Amino acid sequence: MKMRNILFITLTLLGYFSADAQNRKTSIVMEKQPLVQLFDHIQKSCGYSMVYSDEIVSDTILVSVNVKRTAVSDLLDGILPKKLLFYKMMSDRMIVIGSARFVKKSADIDLMRSSVSGKVVDQTNNGLPFASLGLMNAGVYVSGGVSNENGQFHISYGFKNDTKYSFKISSVGYQPLLLDFTYPDTAVLAKIVLKEERNTLNMVSITGNRPLIERKTDRYIINVEGSVLADGNTGLEVLRKSPGIWVNSDGAIKIKGNQSVMVMINDVVQRMSEDELAEYLRTLRSEDIKRIEVISNPPSEFEAVGSGGIIHIVLKKARMDGLAGQVSSSYKYGNRPFYAGGVSADYKLKNLYAQGSLSFAKDKSDYLGGTTTIIYPDQSTYAGRTDRYNNNSRDQYRFGLAYDLSKNQLIGLQVVGAGSEMLQTFKTNILLNKPTEVVSGDALSDWVRKPKTTGATLNYLLLLDSTGSKLKLIGDYVRSSKMEENDFTSQYTDPSRNSRYRNNTPNVTNIYSIQADYTKVFDHKLELKTGVKYVAAKRDNTILKENFVADEWLKDPGASNQFIYDENLLMAYGTLEKSIQKTSIKLGLRAEETYMKGNSITTGKTFSRKYLGWFPTVFLVQKLNEKKGSSIYINYSRRLKRPQFSYLNPYRLQLNDYEVMTGNPDLLPEYTHKVELGYNFWNGFSADIYYSRTENTIASLVNPIGDNVIEYQPRNFNNSSDYGIGIDAPVNLFKWWKTYNSFVLFHLATEINNFKVDRYSVYAKSMHTFTLRNLFDLDMYANYNSPYVTANSRMGYIFYVDLGLTKKMFSNKIRLRLSATDIFDTFKEQEFTNYKDTKISSYQKRPTRTFGLSLSYSFTAGKKFSNKKIEQSNEEERNRIGN
Repeated sequence: MKMRNILFITLTLLGYFSADAQNRKTSIVMEKQPLVQLFDHIQKSCGYSMVYSDEIVSDTILVSVNVKRTAVSDLLDGILPKKLLFYKMMSDRMIVIGSARFVKKSADIDLMRSSVSGKVVDQTNNGLPFASLGLMNAGVYVSGGVSNENGQFHISYGFKNDTKYSFKISSVGYQPLLLDFTYPDTAVLAKIVLKEERNTLNMVSITGNRPLIERKTDRYIINVEGSVLADGNTGLEVLRKSPGIWVNSDGAIKIKGNQSVMVMINDVVQRMSEDELAEYLRTLRSEDIKRIEVISNPPSEFEAVGSGGIIHIVLKKARMDGLAGQVSSSYKYGNRPFYAGGVSADYKLKNLYAQGSLSFAKDKSDYLGGTTTIIYPDQSTYAGRTDRYNNNSRDQYRFGLAYDLSKNQLIGLQVVGAGSEMLQTFKTNILLNKPTEVVSGDALSDWVRKPKTTGATLNYLLLLDSTGSKLKLIGDYVRSSKMEENDFTSQYTDPSRNSRYRNNTPNVTNIYSIQADYTKVFDHKLELKTGVKYVAAKRDNTILKENFVADEWLKDPGASNQFIYDENLLMAYGTLEKSIQKTSIKLGLRAEETYMKGNSITTGKTFSRKYLGWFPTVFLVQKLNEKKGSSIYINYSRRLKRPQFSYLNPYRLQLNDYEVMTGNPDLLPEYTHKVELGYNFWNGFSADIYYSRTENTIASLVNPIGDNVIEYQPRNFNNSSDYGIGIDAPVNLFKWWKTYNSFVLFHLATEINNFKVDRYSVYAKSMHTFTLRNLFDLDMYANYNSPYVTANSRMGYIFYVDLGLTKKMFSNKIRLRLSATDIFDTFKEQEFTNYKDTKISSYQKRPTRTFGLSLSYSFTAGKKFSNKKIEQSNEEERNRIGN
């Protein structure tokens, strides 16, 4: 209550010493900035109290202003009507903002002669001055006002008898309240009690942050910025620790079950293989990530690729007019050191926006004691023990410029690049036990990989009206290249088995794309989206195998290959979304046509393929209780997964004496039908069931082919099915102890050539955060994956626990974090295959128990402004580069 009294006295003094309200003048220059910033300026420069609700004035309403010594009333008269808003002087120091969007005729205003009144009080029955009240009819804002100095309010509107209305009441430092009543029964308005926010400390200090998890109609959002995930992690580690996202030991990312997902970064699909995507995400800093959006069943405006859904990583946007940025560094130690650092900055000068970031990492580690055991049909066995030594470095840069051509036009350019150097040595002890002999030996493999990606994006945005209608054009280019060389030597007790060879496998991929997207927002809550997109991709692969014979390297023509792959995609989509009271309906249809041609330069053979896919989507959402945020939803979509570029190359690559990889030009795209039914409870609790069926499932088959050799080849499995149930449960045990819990039980079955693999599996994770006020934040993260199946193999269980401690200093400008991962050292990798009477088992233990220290410093200078996000077009093709 002290805070309320101080606020009231302050506003009274401001009103007393200020000039007459109608004569107050201001000067300001703004270019396409949020309207709320203009209101902030008026409050600071003229002493007004601007009262409005977030439903009326959102951050997406932008204005341009250039005035000197202009009366506030004239300024508002010139701006608000264009945004379908109006204002009212409640007193000489208070201005209330209202919406005219739903007042269709001037005659409607004349009907506003009936009124309701009441009082807003706190839990001690004291009146709350200047509480904001928004009147809603069928979920639509129709009128509003504020309480006076004593908490009393009086609001006029064209109320209709026996009609249900709602008031949304909010006040600084108090929990918002949604209150229903049926006119003319207004007894519930006589005394409206607001509860004080639990996290209120004093007049200006609040310990609570934005919740880690927020649920929207078609997705849920993980707010990384400011959370325990924000310090000292790579992008892949952030995903691994995020509720509802599952990352296996190889970096493959899943949402539910075992289906592939599409990953986007700032609206850009990352067109890479799973391995290369994991490597790229390791170059991202957690300090640069604002939030992660998880869309398990995407609508038609998204590309149809990704049968398991979409994970959208949104990087931080600039917030300050002038210069804003962050510098960070981190150090970890497992059995060898890892260190990383980076800097990001944003700057604005008039209509020009600039942003950039740089990061690097150096990672050394040893994987000791990995084993592989093979039992062949003739009962001979292979046993190998491998020590792996890694010396990896990574760097990434991102620079962007955006310029406002006018108040409703924007043009932007962005360039990005990432590169890695991975130096790996494998030392293997081999024991081959055959019915007629026992052979032992040693193998040494030096593997060098240097992938590099560069790209540029040009986009144009035209805002067509103030309701959200717009036209967006995007042109994009990306070039991906990789130098790769593997030098292999083996020596056995049987000298006839000795070998030495090397594989040189460079590749270059170029992708061009252009797209146009149009959005039209109509009255009556109807929205239309439509767009077209064209993508051209070209991939040049080379495999050069050389054998070391008589002290010189000789080319092996039978194992060498050059393959060029061309692909052209033409896409179009349309969606309609309509809200009818508490029901939301969204229908969409997407078409994607693929033209592809493969050319083996070495053999002179070519192949081509053309196919058209239709991808409908249906979304239905029914709100049940707006007070609790509960709703029920059902959705359906059809999606696809195209083969990675490298899969279609008819190559044969010998990894060692007992393992080979081969391509498959006969691969077809896989198609998935998916349906979800879910229920959002209250406070973020949710549960859903899902079912998906995939035709021509693409997966890597582990296949024994004779002579003790195992072949790995991508194949089209006959089909696969995946169904399960998921539960998300955020629980606040105490004010200082919050938990976020995710649980998925699913069944996955795949079949190829009458060979079927299926299993029930469980994914579970739990995150606990302990906030010790004015001291530090402590967090604990536990993850468990039961055994699961993929292709014709079974993976072992995974369990680990991480701990972290974060200290914030100097108004949160400096964040210091101590971390310990896999504290019980239980994270291990196991794989089992039983196919064609051949049994294969492998085991590997990485140095997952690490201890780390990270430090970040944030700096700002200037006023608030909105950064310009540059979007990219060739997103899905990047995912398929598969370096």
